Amino acid sequence: MATLLDNIDTIVLVMFENRSFDHFLGHLSYDKLQTQADGLLSPLSQEQYENLYKGTSYKPFRIPKDINLEADLPHEFDAVDTQLAKSDVTGAFTMSGFVEAYAKATGSNPNTQADPMGFFSASQVPISSFLAQHFCVCDRWFCPLPSSTQPNRTMAFCGESAIHNTKTRPIPANNNIFDWLTTNQVRWRDYHDGLSFFALYPSLWDHMLGKNFRDYEFLFSDRLHEDSDTAPQVILVEPSYQDAPHIGPDHPNDNHAPLAIGWGEDFLRRTYEAISANKARWEKTLMVVYYDEHGGFFDHVPPPLVTYSTTGNNPHHFASMGPRVPALLISPLVEPGSVCHDVFDHTSVLQLLAEKFTPGQPYSASVQARSQQPSGPKSISVALTNTAPFLPPHAPAGQIAVTSALGDSIAVAPTPSQAMAQSFEMAAQNLLKDEKPGMLEKYPELFQWRDAVAKARGAS
Repeated sequence: MATLLDNIDTIVLVMFENRSFDHFLGHLSYDKLQTQADGLLSPLSQEQYENLYKGTSYKPFRIPKDINLEADLPHEFDAVDTQLAKSDVTGAFTMSGFVEAYAKATGSNPNTQADPMGFFSASQVPISSFLAQHFCVCDRWFCPLPSSTQPNRTMAFCGESAIHNTKTRPIPANNNIFDWLTTNQVRWRDYHDGLSFFALYPSLWDHMLGKNFRDYEFLFSDRLHEDSDTAPQVILVEPSYQDAPHIGPDHPNDNHAPLAIGWGEDFLRRTYEAISANKARWEKTLMVVYYDEHGGFFDHVPPPLVTYSTTGNNPHHFASMGPRVPALLISPLVEPGSVCHDVFDHTSVLQLLAEKFTPGQPYSASVQARSQQPSGPKSISVALTNTAPFLPPHAPAGQIAVTSALGDSIAVAPTPSQAMAQSFEMAAQNLLKDEKPGMLEKYPELFQWRDAVAKARGAS
């Protein structure tokens, strides 16, 4: 039986970093731009939003401008447990511990406008808000695990995870998306704006250094001119990660707090313009924009009780998904200006890939078992309901204000202190040490970075 999924020949995946739904898209309902979305509502003083800490009540507030925060917010698995604040009486998540987790991490009493409780206006996230108003908002998209970046990205691109937290270590990549696509003869490509996140998975280095990984600057021209017989059927688009090695005043654009998000909005605009440049190809395209995890920012919707045990030694058991994240489906095959309330997580994308490319055969046993739990995630194919395709609306063309400088004015950043940055640096050093063929051609900037690090840090 034919479905609208049959009309799609290109699936584009764009994953950003560390923001919650209310923080990033809560303004849609608050400002009545998209009243169907379950975001924030007036008054912000209502009980469902309240976080209490040491007798002080904290409520969501509108962030006055796009600024760098003082620090990254806590979002490791133990901090997320505090943030979800499970009630001893009802057993339900109250979502009231975000300020408490923040206070414990910073060792101070937060002011009344604590960083975790802030949310953006449409003018501060103009491209995300524009796309949300013109395409499909998913307001029940949760990160798979109540934890941090590494386990959630591993779930997103493998459907399972051997790890439950973020540490400086190589990460296993069993059942990864690249092997799955290759095995099933699906054409794919990764466009990366800097060092790929997949550098943290040594088993994927051969893919990283192969022809299917391509510099982001080629995305627009490839999309516009490449023959449909050779064009990729699945495209992954990676931003420039703040935690990755950088040279000079590079502008990270992954939206990872504590950075301002102007560069990320510009990256999203350029990506949307590239994907929609070829109108004939646009008619058969689905672009998914989502975030790996919530980054410690407040969200008021409790996550579903979907259980998961990691696959490594001494498995860690999770009783639920993690908090909601911003997620958008951008395609002429979704209802314009719509909201989908079905429960999704990152493995919903893997379900979609299996429906499209291996119908009747699941992506993996782990992804299938997850979807079959009573509150398990659905495939995002359920949101493909529009039978009257439309041309892509033009994104706002104005300059996106970035009120604080991103990047570093020195030649190389100092020795990193956070686990994610340490992981990226370890991966870069190991890649250089391994001297695999193609390294110089694919990542010439890493050699410059290595020399700059040696000089700046006094290495011999």
